[in-house]
Amino acid sequence: MTAKIHFIGAPEIVGRAAFLIEEEKHQVILDYGVELTKPPKFPLTVPPRYVDALILTHAHLDHVGASPYLYVSGNMPLYVTRPTLELTEILIKDFIKLSGEFLPFEYLDYVYMSQRAVYMDYREEVRIPDSPFKLEFLDAGHIPGSAQVVVKVGGKRILYTGDINNYETRLQKPADINYDEDYDVVIVESTYGADIHPKRDRLEKVFVEKVTEIVENGGIALIPAFAVGRSQEILLILRQRGFKHRIIMDGMALEVTEILLRHKDFLKSPRSLKRAYGKVKKVRRWKERRRAVKEGGVIIAPAGMLGGGSAVFYISKLYKDPKNAIFLVGYQAPGTPGRVLLEEGIVMVESTSAKAEAKRYFFEFSSHTDMEGLKRLLSSLSGDPVIMIVHGEERGRMGLKNLAEEMGFKTHLPVSGETYVLR
Repeated sequence: MTAKIHFIGAPEIVGRAAFLIEEEKHQVILDYGVELTKPPKFPLTVPPRYVDALILTHAHLDHVGASPYLYVSGNMPLYVTRPTLELTEILIKDFIKLSGEFLPFEYLDYVYMSQRAVYMDYREEVRIPDSPFKLEFLDAGHIPGSAQVVVKVGGKRILYTGDINNYETRLQKPADINYDEDYDVVIVESTYGADIHPKRDRLEKVFVEKVTEIVENGGIALIPAFAVGRSQEILLILRQRGFKHRIIMDGMALEVTEILLRHKDFLKSPRSLKRAYGKVKKVRRWKERRRAVKEGGVIIAPAGMLGGGSAVFYISKLYKDPKNAIFLVGYQAPGTPGRVLLEEGIVMVESTSAKAEAKRYFFEFSSHTDMEGLKRLLSSLSGDPVIMIVHGEERGRMGLKNLAEEMGFKTHLPVSGETYVLR
């Protein structure tokens, strides 16, 4: 029997993550995400007949956004952590609201998927019933509930890191890279495979100083941030660094925070998050949003790349005033409004481009590890695995490829639609 890895997503980009591992007529799928274009791009279609399980690593749409489609005609079990499934529901509801006309599934398909959930804990090995596969989850340190996945089949061991961060943050402990067995293949993300993040302590200090300066000079600091993970991290940075002014948090970020506070075991300091969240001015309605742009302070609002969410409303009200500032605090994918704003100073207002008079800043509070973190990860591996480099632009993938080869590893740069046979 020979195991195979099918790259059914888009390993050449940051997005549309999806992998299928096959042995004989048995299959498991690792993630099934979308690329947030218009219309959204999906992984390759997989007939669910032979799929023994779907495994989701974490609740970001580029990893989970297409998952309900597998349950339009499939009924495979879903292996997932509890917070990941609850957060996925919020994302899928919003995705359907924004892109429903383009989607081949409905909310009821998500509901059926959720009813098939098998909840996983870290460092717990399980066997998928009526299949040759064993699974284990390891903490990925990316967002609360995120997991690395170990798949064992046919005498082979495959590690998929998913999105991983082995640096400690305000919100989370670092990823578990205490690997205690040899792997044949390691599928590694390369978002920042060619970059070294700035020192976190210095970055936080400058960020809070700059936000404070904007607010104390009479401006509003808009912080577009991913609702899952980044919004909560930014809130903790501001409060734990002594920021004294009003903090407004909007929409989906509120719902996500409340979910995370119900899953304390997946947070570094649930007490700190609860205390910071208790002091936030919470905005859930349009009337409150219109009031918020008059009150001033800091506004934390999704979405992090300005592709939707309430941040789009806020930016339309704030971009003309040079006293205001827009703080981009995470990865901005090519072609997204956030990337355009960062590189060209242009915002989209009611489908029309306009020059931003508000100041703009970029602070890389990434939940992905960097080149140094990837080097530590590779150093933690034993045996002689092939390093499969995915989830990165060309620069990141080549950076990780060069690093891994310098360390003596064999590497491979898979492409969409490729099949790799484990010998």
